[in-house]
Amino acid sequence: MNKKTIFFAIIFSLFLMNSAKAVEPEVVIKDEAYSAKYVSQSVSDPIEIEAGSTKTVVIKFKNTGTATWNSSGSRFISAYTMEPRDRVSVFKGKNWTNGKQTGKISAQVKPGGVAELTIDLQAPEKTGEYIEKFYLAAENYSWVKSGYFYFKIKVVPKKIVVEVPVEDEIAPSVNDSSYSAKRLILSKKSVTAIGGEQIKIILGYQNEGQNTWNKYKLTNEDKIYSDRTWNSSGKVFEKEEEILPAKFLRETFYFRTPAKKGDYVAKFKLEIDEGKFIDEVNIPVTVTADAPDEYEVSELETEVEDNGVVNNIRLENEPRVRVGITAPETNFIQFRSYEDDYNVFSGNELKGILLERKFVVIKYNDGEYSFKGGDLDFSSENFIRLEPTTKPNAVFHIPNLNTRVAKWVDPNKLFNKYRGAVEYRQGIVDKKMYIVNDLLIEDYVKGMAEVGRADSIEFIKANLVAARNYVYVSRNKYPFFDVVANTYDQLYLGYEAEEVLPMVVEAQEATRGVFVTYNDEVVTTPYFGNSNGKTKSFSSVWGGANKPWLVPVTAEYDKGKKILGHGVGMSQRDANLRAKNEGADFVELLKHYYTGVKVEKLFE
Repeated sequence: MNKKTIFFAIIFSLFLMNSAKAVEPEVVIKDEAYSAKYVSQSVSDPIEIEAGSTKTVVIKFKNTGTATWNSSGSRFISAYTMEPRDRVSVFKGKNWTNGKQTGKISAQVKPGGVAELTIDLQAPEKTGEYIEKFYLAAENYSWVKSGYFYFKIKVVPKKIVVEVPVEDEIAPSVNDSSYSAKRLILSKKSVTAIGGEQIKIILGYQNEGQNTWNKYKLTNEDKIYSDRTWNSSGKVFEKEEEILPAKFLRETFYFRTPAKKGDYVAKFKLEIDEGKFIDEVNIPVTVTADAPDEYEVSELETEVEDNGVVNNIRLENEPRVRVGITAPETNFIQFRSYEDDYNVFSGNELKGILLERKFVVIKYNDGEYSFKGGDLDFSSENFIRLEPTTKPNAVFHIPNLNTRVAKWVDPNKLFNKYRGAVEYRQGIVDKKMYIVNDLLIEDYVKGMAEVGRADSIEFIKANLVAARNYVYVSRNKYPFFDVVANTYDQLYLGYEAEEVLPMVVEAQEATRGVFVTYNDEVVTTPYFGNSNGKTKSFSSVWGGANKPWLVPVTAEYDKGKKILGHGVGMSQRDANLRAKNEGADFVELLKHYYTGVKVEKLFE
């Protein structure tokens, strides 16, 4: 290669390095009214981040389409990981919706305007060079044309902090001579900061006793130190995890400095196996200046409800979900609504209004959809969608649908009535015909049929929270819906399930908006029939990286049984009997099977 060639190669590589725009991967743009043009990013590539640290990058895109971009509600704009699509990013930061989806754009943006998408990049511990790829999307609707972007990231070694052993400072309380521990790590012996600042602490112990530790918790009774990452007010964390003799316990936690200037002492108490070993951890805190005027004390101080659920309202609107229901083998479906008029769409084109009680036949034949009913009669290459005009919870009927899988629930029901909107369309991969029920998440939850009529109401509540988590984290699992209606995902039977399983509706109403979270993220919460006395870890069943909230826990009422199901998460049998025999409530059940989690209400 001559010098001239080398020169142009260097120039070209520098151009690529400083641009977050690249050739777009193949996606299906459902609606080109959603279109974007890359403008800039706040930190140029390669973005350098210390291992384990966070860096915030702001991406700007111009809205070059004809649709307004929303920052909340339906069709809000965010970005999903790409190549491979929907992978869990190792750079997932605190402001992400989940591991595969960033947060939302900062404000509503009309055509011609510029949107800002703020992305926290939390670097992994492994150093090296990475490329993180994303694509803008209008939630549950369409990819945004030309919305592809990527970051080149260089993770460098973090600055070394020497952790000095402080075992000589321990004054533990030991109630059992077979329990002994040495504190090896306290990353900060004192803190100097302004009011309201978040402080990171690493705490580590070695089990020097004869007994295996089974559970431990860290508490702080002074509310002025509360942080959103805590399990609840006064409880920093509580975990069930085996620490064998000679092995180590290492935890990272956070607290907030008091809001007012002054000298304080943050007092924490580590308790192992319900008081068998107790260690007081005292950290002197000097607050050099009052917290900023806009600082708000953590909601955990006042927002814990009587049932143990943390009020942490952070979703502006109730989420919607899309459920795939296998359509009749005929090439048509019938439709009728008894509660509302319905807007009729061909793709995204409004064709007219179908009045309440009018009967419709929607067909598909050789790539063409047809609609006949009321005052409408048309054909189109686009799928057909009907959505209620005024009542989002309106019930509609598909008379020629028979959900045979649900005979055990009630043999006299066909389970062919649903709430919300409906689409009739052909599968992209399998070419089968599907009915897609697009509805509010709470209407989905109360249409569930995963429990029995004689089950404890507290167990049913716990199961519904787990089911709500499952469908929420499964969004975009399939090409144009989130979950299927059968037991491959979760058994959803729609409106008639509400009639025959009223205790499910009661449990749904009691847990409305409640989710299981881990490190402020709504996480997957699998459940199954029963274990053999102990549940399994995520990685032992499905491989990949372990999920710290899905580790083995005891299931006393399953001992002697054969495993029914995958064995990860909540055993339905054990949870039901814990509730019946021990009076455990749904929050206690969820925290038993999902280690180190919080139970939070995220929307009203």
